[in-house]
Amino acid sequence: MKLRILTIAAVLIFALTAAPATAATSKPRNRTSGTWVGQVVRHTPERHFDYQGSYCPTKEEVCIKILAKFRIVPVNPRAAAALRAVSGGSAKLIGWRTPASDGEHNGILYVRRVKRS
Repeated sequence: MKLRILTIAAVLIFALTAAPATAATSKPRNRTSGTWVGQVVRHTPERHFDYQGSYCPTKEEVCIKILAKFRIVPVNPRAAAALRAVSGGSAKLIGWRTPASDGEHNGILYVRRVKRS
């Protein structure tokens, strides 16, 4: 009986200490937030918008100076409507960037606000 209680206690202690550690690792690691300024271009075959401009957000002090192409994913209806309005021109895009695995884009830019610049 004592062995059974000790076993149950050991399992509970292990479960309670392991759960917070696994929850902390589920956050995205390669996420960069900020404001990007560049061209918004309609990508016709896939019917989405692309960003063409600096790889890094405007506030980044050290940045790789390459021309980046990110797929834009609006995260709310207001951003989606604003993207259609600024398509073909320059805009400020506020959101966050994650890596892309499609081979055609340098990343995915999740946009929550769009302003004409």
